[in-house]
Amino acid sequence: MAKINFHLVTPERTLLNKELVSLSCPTDLGQITILPNHVPLVANLVPGELVAKSAAGEEHIHVAGGFIQVNPKGQVIVLADAAEHDYEIDLKGAEEAVQRAKKALTEVRASSEEYAKVTASLERSLTKLHVAKRHARRRSTGLPSEGVFKE
Repeated sequence: MAKINFHLVTPERTLLNKELVSLSCPTDLGQITILPNHVPLVANLVPGELVAKSAAGEEHIHVAGGFIQVNPKGQVIVLADAAEHDYEIDLKGAEEAVQRAKKALTEVRASSEEYAKVTASLERSLTKLHVAKRHARRRSTGLPSEGVFKE
């Protein structure tokens, strides 16, 4: 069975280096799913949830943006601005970041560039909070993390 050779890298660390059966990620043109033998492509990532599926289960990861490359040899590389596994996200910190960004948005009276920066910050914070809340039940109940890869 064909697999995807997947690498997810941020400026701070390599988050994943695994063989997958599929990868779903948010791009500026919408959500895409990469399967083995996918046509080569390069796309911009937007803040959102990346789902990496392997034979062992799924990984849910918040990405803050970046790039994805699928090469002809079945290798997929994601260069993310920032990324965290769902279980690494500090829910309280994410909620506070959303509140700070909302407050900053109401106070912005500067240039459209400043407004765009604050809006982008709010979008990243909201998507991070969404991923954290979506998978919080598993974390809060102490249920085993089905398919979560340990490095």
